[in-house]
Amino acid sequence: MIIELNKHLSSHLIISPYSLRKAVWGLLAFLIFISPPIFAVTPSVAVIYPELRAPYNKIYDDIATGVETKVNGRAFRFKLTKNFSAKQLNDWVARNNIKVCVALGKGGEKAIGQLTNDIPVLLSGVIKPKSPIYGGISLAASPKKLFAELKKQNSKIKQVIVVYNPKKSEWLVRQAQSDAVQNNLQLVTYMTSSLSESAKIYRDIFSRSDITNSAIWLPPDTTSVDNRTILSFILEQSWAKNVTVFSSSPAHVNKGVLFAMYADNKKLGESLGAYALDKLNGRSKLTKMIPVEDLKIAFNKRTAEHLGIKFRSDDLRRYDAVFPSK
Repeated sequence: MIIELNKHLSSHLIISPYSLRKAVWGLLAFLIFISPPIFAVTPSVAVIYPELRAPYNKIYDDIATGVETKVNGRAFRFKLTKNFSAKQLNDWVARNNIKVCVALGKGGEKAIGQLTNDIPVLLSGVIKPKSPIYGGISLAASPKKLFAELKKQNSKIKQVIVVYNPKKSEWLVRQAQSDAVQNNLQLVTYMTSSLSESAKIYRDIFSRSDITNSAIWLPPDTTSVDNRTILSFILEQSWAKNVTVFSSSPAHVNKGVLFAMYADNKKLGESLGAYALDKLNGRSKLTKMIPVEDLKIAFNKRTAEHLGIKFRSDDLRRYDAVFPSK
């Protein structure tokens, strides 16, 4: 009796090929109805920057690589050729479903002014943007990090002297004021508007006898210091008077400045990528330019020895560049 019942049930459980196909198509139709379009383009991040020849392109390429690493493949690069058009850029943005733009350099900043859609923008690859409407990360090193490194090198430093052009560096010096207090430093500022005026200010500074526990900060400001006459004078006087000088340019360290902190471009790109992801998710509050905190360090061991700063060979491993190289 049981065997006959099982045979009866089995005969009714057999599904015909037609019924199976009908069931599969019905399931697919249901999944398509409840799911987003399979071929929808993922919201993406654009990295827009001028096309330059080597080796000048490396800064922008490294920043772009950092952005791509952080956003996990959701980034596209648009290199600005000399004859690119606004239409080309806007068509490319629409085609790739760009929802956030990372613009690099002066060329990148100029290009995003031609976007027709209102897309959030992050700016980098510049010291200071022409327009104050963009947020982003400057190539200017964080004063907080610079001052912390200064205190590591010489804890006796009490005062930092900076000569700067307000039109170029007011925002950075304003940030440095609060950062100096946090590092138990007094920031003494001198405003300049030309290299000739800067030369006079530096002569006055070194003519004083009360700068033993002072350090001179060379900001990324071409009005404050050039790489020839004024820098040579500063290095000559600081060597004679045992005054610490620090900068944001590794080229200055090669010439005799004690140390410099400068952007780690790939890590800077990763930080931009993190902010870009925040903007994609509607969370970012970065509405102004901030100094870069992803930094490398260059160090001049000869200058350190002259200033009486003690270090071991193992200590040099924490620096990304050491001068003199031999």
